[in-house]
Amino acid sequence: MSDKGESGMNENESKNRWRLWSGVVAILIVGMIIGGLSATVLMRSHIVHIMRKGPPPRVHERLVDKLTEDLTLTADQRTAVEGIVREFEPRFRAFEEQSRAEVKKIAGQMEDEIRGILTPEQQAKYDANLQRIRADMERRGGGRHREH
Repeated sequence: MSDKGESGMNENESKNRWRLWSGVVAILIVGMIIGGLSATVLMRSHIVHIMRKGPPPRVHERLVDKLTEDLTLTADQRTAVEGIVREFEPRFRAFEEQSRAEVKKIAGQMEDEIRGILTPEQQAKYDANLQRIRADMERRGGGRHREH
C-alpha cells in the first residue's frame, strides 16, 4: 500500500512540476511577444521620426566640437575636419533618401511577420496601433519627406 501511495504522490508531484514549468514558459513567451511588439512599434516610430526630421540639429557641428575636444585638434585640423564633414553631408542626405524606401519595405515585412504570430483580435489591435502612430506622425509634420 505504501508503494501505491508513494507512486501516486510522485505522479502528482510530477504533474504539479509540469504545470509549474508550463506556466513559467507560457509567461515567458507572452512576455517576449508583448516586449517584441512594444519594441517594434517604438523602434519603427523612432526610425521614421529620424527619417522624416533628419539627424538632430547641428549634429555635424557637435561632431566637430567633440573631435576637437577629444583629440585636441589644432585650428587648422578643426578647419580641415569641418570641410570634410561638410563634404560628406550631401552623401549622407542622398543615402537617407535612397534608404527611405528600403526601410519602409523592411518595416512592412517585419509588420507582416509580427501579424503572422498574432490572433485575429491581436492583429486588429496591432493594425489600429500602427494606423494611430502613422496618423500622429503625419500630424506632426510627416509630409516633409514625402515620396515622389
